[in-house]
Amino acid sequence: MWWMLGSHEYSPPGGDRPCLTIAGRWRLWHGPAAPGLGVRHASVPGCDLVVLGCCPAADAVLERAARGIAAGQVDALEHVGGSRVVLAARADELLISGDLAGQRPVYYPRDSRDGLVAGSHARFLSAGTSRGVDWDWLAAHLLVPGAADVWWTRTPWRGVKALRPGWTLRIAGDGTTTQVCHVALPAPGPNVEDSATALFESLRQAVRSRVSDARCPTADFSGGLDSSSLAVLASAVAGEVPALTVATEGVDDVAVAAEAARQVPTLRHHVIAEPSALLPYADLERTPLTDEPWLGAVTSARERWWMQQVCSAGSDLHLSGDGGDGVLLATPAYLADLVSARQGRALWRHAVGWARLRHQAPHALIRAAVALRGTSYPQACHNAADQLAKNTRAGRGWAGLVSWFRVSAAAEWATHEGRAAVARMLREHAETRAHASVPGRMGIGDSAAFLALNAFARQQRLDADVAEQWSVNHHAPYLDDGVVRACWSVPAWQRTTPEQAKPLLRRAMNGTVPASVLDRRTKGDYTTPAYQGLRAHADTLRDLLGSSRLAEAGLFDRNRMMSELDRAINGHSIRLAAFDAMIGTELWLRQQEQSK
Repeated sequence: MWWMLGSHEYSPPGGDRPCLTIAGRWRLWHGPAAPGLGVRHASVPGCDLVVLGCCPAADAVLERAARGIAAGQVDALEHVGGSRVVLAARADELLISGDLAGQRPVYYPRDSRDGLVAGSHARFLSAGTSRGVDWDWLAAHLLVPGAADVWWTRTPWRGVKALRPGWTLRIAGDGTTTQVCHVALPAPGPNVEDSATALFESLRQAVRSRVSDARCPTADFSGGLDSSSLAVLASAVAGEVPALTVATEGVDDVAVAAEAARQVPTLRHHVIAEPSALLPYADLERTPLTDEPWLGAVTSARERWWMQQVCSAGSDLHLSGDGGDGVLLATPAYLADLVSARQGRALWRHAVGWARLRHQAPHALIRAAVALRGTSYPQACHNAADQLAKNTRAGRGWAGLVSWFRVSAAAEWATHEGRAAVARMLREHAETRAHASVPGRMGIGDSAAFLALNAFARQQRLDADVAEQWSVNHHAPYLDDGVVRACWSVPAWQRTTPEQAKPLLRRAMNGTVPASVLDRRTKGDYTTPAYQGLRAHADTLRDLLGSSRLAEAGLFDRNRMMSELDRAINGHSIRLAAFDAMIGTELWLRQQEQSK
């Protein structure tokens, strides 16, 4: 759902559009409401409050938040849960707050002299800036994608900034802006049972608030725990829900999903065979226009086909399990939090468990955890900057993942100038941050996981935008504030264990989803189609890299990129995630040229 906010003098290009006036001083334009997405309004003396997006809070909760804000309690904004943006106008200022995960980013121009002060999409605000592409941001987005704290407040346009997740933007009467962090998640507690109960209630509320207004809600149903949990919860509210499973050769999703559907009578199971021609990298010229580089661009043909299947099921609201990994799993950095005399036994158990799964010795993991425990966040930024500047590689293998964040394999294809630009950003960031910009004083594992969640959620917003272009009302309830709070109420090492995948969700959904789902140990592998697609569309990819905009800007070396493509075509394994991100950025740059 798009929105733009301007002062009372501002009028958007293209003539008059319907708008909502807030406190007599601000004008809000927004897209049409849909099931699970809308605009809610609460007005009390001293505060006009508007909520955009999905918000399960009752009207009384919104009014209570508005009264708190009118009394000067900015932290009252955090009581408005869901996946939403909150606008609160007081006599002397306007407050804007996005969600915790980062799926509802708030953008604002560095200079708001034209009267447009904020919006849901950076490209809406870039039109009046005339400052061009921020190449440094693109380089950082590609080379240190997990370091969301470093690049989050910038955008692909030099004239547009972004508000950090969990922070509040204050806009004074004269247009000046400041950012304030008002959210502080409480320190994780030891009671996993209470957290599991909170997770169940948050997920149930997130699903109920969406499907209760839908005529025909549908849900992904891969047979995995994430999507199955949402589908079962939705069926308990809507009575009967089409549950959609893709039949892909070599993946056992259909058998597991069919067994689960037999045990939940309110699920109408639909098995849809995936056409073999829908390989990655097909129809790249038809990639949809997005606000920022979209990582899903290389599979856009398959995504378009899937959205057509969702529409064919009559869906007016579709639930996706996207985001489940982001909130339910922590990065391997969490092992550093177990480096203490009190947690030594737990560290050994986790290290041995992960090492056994990968047929490795546990000692490398323990050494990496000890080293990380002694590395501050600013030091990690400086270390990554040094790695980029010297063009060296970090430790490979599982132990190399025990870090605040990693430099992407894309650095191997970058020029010295491209790496130097990102190294400079990292060093500048380290000089101004003693800790990662996360809501509360978290351990290394929870901090690293939160930054990874922010990076994922900003991409998930693009997934929802693309789905909307293809007439699908796409939702990811795992990214709701209440779900995030429930997951971070226990430490990272209790959300992620080598013995059991997603133990917190398993405990929360025990007795609700079928045991066959809870006991599943397999997960589909989709790397084979990726290499098939690389070979089938090699000529298109060569043409794309041959006229690389990233190379023309001096950030990437065209010959190195071509060499990596040739390696993949010839059957060698490459870093697909980094390669796909680079291709997605190239496509996005061409989109901007064509849309002018």
